[in-house]
Amino acid sequence: MDQNQIDDIGHRIGSAAAQFAPSHKPTPLQKADAAAVLHAMVQATEIYGVKFADFDAVADFPRMAIQLVQSRDAQS
Repeated sequence: MDQNQIDDIGHRIGSAAAQFAPSHKPTPLQKADAAAVLHAMVQATEIYGVKFADFDAVADFPRMAIQLVQSRDAQS
C-alpha cells in the first residue's frame, strides 16, 4: 500500500464522518481508529488480489469502519 492509498483512506474516513448526524459524529480518536481498521482490512486482502475498488463495489466500508469503532466504544 502506497502513501496515496493511505491518504485516500484518510479522505474517505473524513468524508464518511461528515455524513453522520451531529449527535453521532465520530470523535477524532474514532476516526483515527476507523482509518487504521480500514487500512488493515485493505492490506490483509491485497494478498488475494482484492483492491479498494472491490470494497467500493460491495459497501461503504469507510462508514462501516466508523460504525464498528463506535460500536466498540458503546460497549466499553
